[in-house]
Parts: sequence; structure tokens; C-alpha cells
Amino acid sequence: MRDRFRRRITLGVAAGVVAAFAVAGMASVGAAVSPAGQAASAKQYADKVTICHRTGSKKNPFRTIRISRNALKAHLKHGDVEGPCGPNTVFTICHKTNNGKTKTVKVKGTRKAGRALKKGDKLGKCKAKGKPDKQKGKGKGKGKGKGKKK
Repeated sequence: MRDRFRRRITLGVAAGVVAAFAVAGMASVGAAVSPAGQAASAKQYADKVTICHRTGSKKNPFRTIRISRNALKAHLKHGDVEGPCGPNTVFTICHKTNNGKTKTVKVKGTRKAGRALKKGDKLGKCKAKGKPDKQKGKGKGKGKGKGKKK
């Protein structure tokens, strides 16, 4: 009875090994026959850009992330910088001087930029005061012809 049991176990193990080799063989043939293109994992990063992102945190104000090229314009608008964060990253900051005026300055490095933000400075260029806003698309000859005299 024990001999019969041992034979069944041996036969089961051998069948399992053969099945494993068969599956591995089919997988390698499938990989060799598949179309030559980018792997799915590589394709998802093809249209991505590395930026130094402002997190809004006081302890860790900047972080390197990868985003879609389509989102780059929006990130650059609110103060993020293209390229990885580091000591050579240059930020444009609106610095508030001691006499209450503001001026646009360039700051090199995430540490210095973080310190400036803690002191109340803002990322991005300073907005000009006293100048009226220009209305885009509002003026002579614009629009679909409503209100024009003939």
C-alpha cells in the first residue's frame, strides 16, 4: 500500500514539473511572436515630464514628480518648475521688501525658496499694481458682428 502511495506522489510531482515546463515554453514562444513595440509600462511614461512641484507644505515645500505634458502649462502657472528639485533649481519669487513694496527675484535652490515662502514671499512674478486689466477679445472688430452698423 505504501508503494502504491509513493508511486502516485512521484507521478503527481513529475506531472507538475512537466506542466510547469510546458507553460514556460508557451510563454516564451508567445513573447517571441508578439509585435515589437513598447511595453505597457514604458509607454505610460513616454509623454511625461519631470517637474519640481510645490506641495504647499511648510516642512517639505517642494517635491519632484512626473506629470503628463498636457498638465505642464497649468503646473508652471502656479509656480512649479520644469526639471527635478535640487540645489540648482531656479525659482521666480515675488519678494516683499522691508518698506512694503514687492519685487520679482530669482532664487537658486529649493532650500532658499522654501525659506522665502516661510517668510511670506509668493512663487511667481509680482503682479503690477495700478495698471488696469486689459480685456481680451473686447474691442473693435472682435466677435461675430453683433452690434455693428451697416
